[in-house]
Amino acid sequence: MSREAGDKRRQILAAAATVFADRGFHQARIADIAAAAGVGKGTIYEYFSSKKELFQQLLVHIFHTYLEHLRRVCREEASLEGFLRRLIGESLEHFQAHREITRILLSEHPPVDAATQQIFFRMEQEKLQHLQNHLQAALERGEMRPVPVDLAAIMITSFITALGYQLFFYKNQEMNLAALSTGVTDLILRGIRDSGG
Repeated sequence: MSREAGDKRRQILAAAATVFADRGFHQARIADIAAAAGVGKGTIYEYFSSKKELFQQLLVHIFHTYLEHLRRVCREEASLEGFLRRLIGESLEHFQAHREITRILLSEHPPVDAATQQIFFRMEQEKLQHLQNHLQAALERGEMRPVPVDLAAIMITSFITALGYQLFFYKNQEMNLAALSTGVTDLILRGIRDSGG
């Protein structure tokens, strides 16, 4: 895909995120997305065969963006505490930025085909592997007491996911993400930090 085609695709995905968030999956129309993207309806179909495919690709794009974020945090934060604070804080910011898409997933149950579900499964496995690798390194540095890193990774991702749901359910209330992130990080560290650390 050429750079121009990639830019156009991203432009359509950004417009789709706005329209789906405003109208929901079932009420959104390709014509609305095209207008928001500043392109013709036919241009949408050059990149996506249907509204369903566009929505699924939007989900893949959002999840891929999140994985890129996780990879960056893994590269940039060596200490366990710094890693967890950034991972949790920035994950919550990501969820908040996309909470209307989450609302659609939870309330409208838009169609997601088996191939897209497989993509999500592979991305979820990659996310857990990155987290396990980072936790294993922290264990080897003595920053954690000896716990199964796969279980710790699941626990941390479950915390983050549960907080993401809270952002959805309490959408009319402003949540202090920094305080929430600090509290959750401290809670996790008290459970996994080495008593000497």
